[in-house]
Amino acid sequence: MKRIFELTTSDIEGLSKQNLKEIIKNSEGRTVVSENIVSCSPFIREVSNLELSAAFGADMITLNTFNFEKPFISGIDGVIDLLSGFDEEKIEKIIKDNLNNKDYIRNIRKLIGRIIGVNLEPVPEGSSYNSGYCLNDNNLLKVKEYGFDYIVITGNPNTGVTEYTIEEGIKLAKSILGNGTLIIAGKMHGAGSGNIYDEETIKRFIDAGADVILIPAAGTVPGFDLELAKKMIKLIHENNALAMTTIGTSQEGASKSVIETIALNSKMAGADLQHIGDCGTFGMALPENIMTLSAAIRGIRHTYRRMAQSILR
Repeated sequence: MKRIFELTTSDIEGLSKQNLKEIIKNSEGRTVVSENIVSCSPFIREVSNLELSAAFGADMITLNTFNFEKPFISGIDGVIDLLSGFDEEKIEKIIKDNLNNKDYIRNIRKLIGRIIGVNLEPVPEGSSYNSGYCLNDNNLLKVKEYGFDYIVITGNPNTGVTEYTIEEGIKLAKSILGNGTLIIAGKMHGAGSGNIYDEETIKRFIDAGADVILIPAAGTVPGFDLELAKKMIKLIHENNALAMTTIGTSQEGASKSVIETIALNSKMAGADLQHIGDCGTFGMALPENIMTLSAAIRGIRHTYRRMAQSILR
């Protein structure tokens, strides 16, 4: 079985959830997950943030603010430039085509050669949050139709998401997606409502159907240190789930030394996956920080190979 940083585009196509889970587990804490805000202009105008994340060493790429009702990924489908204007009619046509194209995400996966997931917000009933971003029946059916490899059930700022809405969201996702899509769930910061450090809550998430539990990386939120991270990850592993530590507090735009410290602490804590957030600049981590994270947990040899595999099929 290949490790995650050895997978080519052809390896990824048709990869089952169980195989993906085993590959991550067997990669011994060396999986890099990059989150991208897909609704803003890309860091480099001539290339999408997804391609840039892949080029700097990401294995998995999570789409944030992906609108299932108006699917448009900036840099892939074009760039909406508010300063110089944009062709509204052309963009509407692209969105319509994307809505009707079952291979929309599958084609993007072929383009960048990486495992692709999406954030879904389990907002409370009555929320005015954009329904295209929310965890609901229609969007979950679209997840299945488009062929996303995984979903992340979490809370962006000002969403009102709580541990209870996450738990119910996991149950709904499991009922619709079954065993076809990896489910990642948890909270990485204080967005929504409160942080989740409670052991019983983690167990409930796993019992509800989560395959991976996400927690803040040590040093990213106040009071969350290495010992607490180790304790949480031990609990997650004892309950047969994987653990993902996250940098979701804009430290994805911090110095390389900060990234290296967080990465090594997460590895010492036992993390199976390490996530780097989308607010370093222009909807993604600083590209060099993705590479720094990769090199810290798997060295230059595997990092450079991963970077070169952006062009391998």
